[in-house]
Amino acid sequence: MGNVFGPVPSRRLGNSLGINLTPLKTCNYSCIYCQLGKTTNFTNERKEYIPTKSIIEELNYAIKTSNIPIDYITFVGDGEPTLHSGIGDIIKWIRDTYQNKYKIAVVTNGSLFYLEEVREELMDVDLILPSIDAPDEKKYKLINRPIMNVEYNEIINGLKIFAKNFKGKIWVEIMLIKDVNDSKEDIEKIAEIIKSINPIPEKVFINVPVRPPVEKWVKIPDQESLAYALKIIPNSSSIAFREEGEFDISRYKNSIEAILDITEKHPLRLEQAMKIISEFNEDKEKVLDKLKEKLNIVSYDNEKYLEIIK
Repeated sequence: MGNVFGPVPSRRLGNSLGINLTPLKTCNYSCIYCQLGKTTNFTNERKEYIPTKSIIEELNYAIKTSNIPIDYITFVGDGEPTLHSGIGDIIKWIRDTYQNKYKIAVVTNGSLFYLEEVREELMDVDLILPSIDAPDEKKYKLINRPIMNVEYNEIINGLKIFAKNFKGKIWVEIMLIKDVNDSKEDIEKIAEIIKSINPIPEKVFINVPVRPPVEKWVKIPDQESLAYALKIIPNSSSIAFREEGEFDISRYKNSIEAILDITEKHPLRLEQAMKIISEFNEDKEKVLDKLKEKLNIVSYDNEKYLEIIK
């Protein structure tokens, strides 16, 4: 377990079978809003972090044993998936093995689209979900805190080049943060960036930090800012709500294994964890007591969440 997880309910993708291509928190960003904690392996090196063959074997097993219909096979997880040098080979294997039975999505911070090799490797997927959080270079460094010495305009230009040749769909996600990028001026600048992509992305999701962020000062913006973004930004809709749905736990031996594995990549609300314990018909108090060694329960936005102890 660990490289492939789910299917899990996604606000954008329905039932998403996730593929994790890097060790925990291997990324070239250290975003202030990240739900998975601080970046511990801060790198911009592309390499085979986890053996490609192992990922393919686990993915094949997960597809064949899933008890929940799969809407998307999604490259996402503990870090930036495009850092893995074998992502193109895995995409090709899915296509060769399952043809068009499953849609393929890549959730990415978009940081490596300036590399031609990355653009080529992602050409055969159905859906790309890049992030555009910043209106300019200064806010880019404040929000995303990148490791690489690449100008923000170069990253956006890479996405523009990709969009011109890509036959699939591009859905952009914007994380709005109170008093950081939620002013009218910033929202208008982000809208202009979106409009400069040709063709304009089919969907633009306006997100807010609904799960506990790594930086405790990060806050959910006011409804007025969200409403203005939805008005100004083309093809936009809000995903500023908590996901609902079932988790496929059929491949886990017990609730502790399921909760720990899922929480590492997809932070659970306490109520979701309790439901998983119930599905295994285990004693809730005993399980929660054992989980205290690995997890904290934190309160955020009037909800209780499980958080991996780092």
